[in-house]
Amino acid sequence: MRQRHITRRLQKRQNGRYWVDPGSDVSKRYELMCTWSGLVFVILFALGWVVIGGFVPPPSPAAEAGQIVAFYEANTSLVRLGLLLTQASCIFFLPWVAVITVQMKRLEAPGTVLATTQLISGAVALLIILLPTMIWGVASFRPERNPELTLLLNDLAWLIFTMTFAPFVAQAVVIGLAILADPRPQPLFPSWVGYFNFWTALSFVPAGLIIFFKTGPFAWNGVIGFWLPVSVFFVWFIVMLVFMVKAIRREGD
Repeated sequence: MRQRHITRRLQKRQNGRYWVDPGSDVSKRYELMCTWSGLVFVILFALGWVVIGGFVPPPSPAAEAGQIVAFYEANTSLVRLGLLLTQASCIFFLPWVAVITVQMKRLEAPGTVLATTQLISGAVALLIILLPTMIWGVASFRPERNPELTLLLNDLAWLIFTMTFAPFVAQAVVIGLAILADPRPQPLFPSWVGYFNFWTALSFVPAGLIIFFKTGPFAWNGVIGFWLPVSVFFVWFIVMLVFMVKAIRREGD
């Protein structure tokens, strides 16, 4: 029995490539927990940032300082509570990034450059979510301050949140590459999920144009500047979650 257990945990070879068996049921259970944490992140983030905080729909980039101050003054307690919950949601983003890295190492082994790039990109992406929540929090901390300073803080938070596309693009691209490079006769992920990651990365790129516009589709409250990338991000999250669960359960059998 012990020999069978050891053999199960040994690296397997297929078409000249190696990957590691996920091993015990305990490991599989932890991986599933980390994967489902992604769904917890999405729910808590939406509840805190959208429902309680009231940041959606976004304020117009062309709004005057008095309009921005009015938002924080009228909803101070709810904004703070929503941002607190948004911060808490990020706890569940970390294991989500980690479990993707583990799966990518199995796809990519013996190399790990794509998995490492994904890990770094995911960590930076989390920072892009955390920093704006802190800056919005500063704006709500003293809503009675100089309106121009509140406007500055609001601009800073929204531009960081909506314009920073690089880590999200890098993360989706390397995930797509790893999926398509899977040498197994029965790949862990369907090939279309790899191409879907490329399309996801492409949809994030126009966010870089936000800096040039205060109105229209490319502004931070526009269709291309906000609604498209945010919608695609959450669809990508759900797609990856579903197929991550399937991959972990199949790999552990």
